[in-house]
Amino acid sequence: MFQIRQETVQDNTAIRQIHERAFGQSAEADLVDRLRISCPDQISLVAVAGDQLVGHILFTPAKIEYTDGSKVSGIGLAPLAVLPEFQGKGVGSLLIQAGLDQLHELKQSFVIVLGHPGYYSRFGFEPAYRYQISCEFTGENREAFMIYLLNHPAFQAKEGVARYHPDFSAFA
Repeated sequence: MFQIRQETVQDNTAIRQIHERAFGQSAEADLVDRLRISCPDQISLVAVAGDQLVGHILFTPAKIEYTDGSKVSGIGLAPLAVLPEFQGKGVGSLLIQAGLDQLHELKQSFVIVLGHPGYYSRFGFEPAYRYQISCEFTGENREAFMIYLLNHPAFQAKEGVARYHPDFSAFA
């Protein structure tokens, strides 16, 4: 019923509308537009029902800076949006799983997300504090800042701070 594919230039307007309708504001849509320009290393997937775009997910480079000065590169998941009339029908799950599958193939180390623990834990995300990793944004809900480990050898369980692409700082 839903197809998942890479974003194309022709999708930009529909993606913006998905985010505006899903979040009831333009901040997430503005972030996606900024990242489209400033972050060429992104993975941007859309969900399509027939000829209508109904969902979008974005993965952008992130990193963990450890207190000992070492770093490891990975990916940040944000934002994820589904049109309100298609929410609860598995669209978000399909987008997340398709993205995680691509990231496994690309041999990424980890994916971070700030989101609902009950939802993201279904995909294998765990609270990042269990690995001594905090979020760069203040006031975080410890349970809501989560990590999904893709390539365990590259990831180190030691104290550090996860950092999203710099454009997220303007959003936070």
